Amino acid sequence: MKKLLLILFCLPMIVFGQTFGSISSFTISPVNPNNTDTVYIYSELLFCCSNCSLDMKSHSVVGNNIEASTQHCLGMLSSICNTTDTFKLNPLAVGTYTFDLTLSSGFGSSPCTAGISPDDNDVFTFNVVTSVGIEEHTTNKELLKVSNIFI
Repeated sequence: MKKLLLILFCLPMIVFGQTFGSISSFTISPVNPNNTDTVYIYSELLFCCSNCSLDMKSHSVVGNNIEASTQHCLGMLSSICNTTDTFKLNPLAVGTYTFDLTLSSGFGSSPCTAGISPDDNDVFTFNVVTSVGIEEHTTNKELLKVSNIFI
């Protein structure tokens, strides 16, 4: 019965070229990053099949473009699987950046077989602003003279 449900669930995706995973949303932390912050981008992902364990992920920063990719391994059960991938970016220069994520999925345990084509692709744009630092001014205090007023 489970095999029949799996076939009925996955057959339309195979026949009509639909995907097994999709990018639901992006979140950035901190919300308004500055040029001294380490930036974290969280991508919420949704898959049609159980397990959805991470197989591999990577990213590269070239100028103001961040190219990222991730692949997850899918199980045989037709149950919805949600997961979040986290990308850590070292402090970036001031400017507007595009984060371009390509999602793919494979089958089996990690390392799993690669998918034939990417499942989803989405682009997220964010700004990095100049940090506003507060400079502390201190003065060196030095004892100049000690006087005894009772003598």
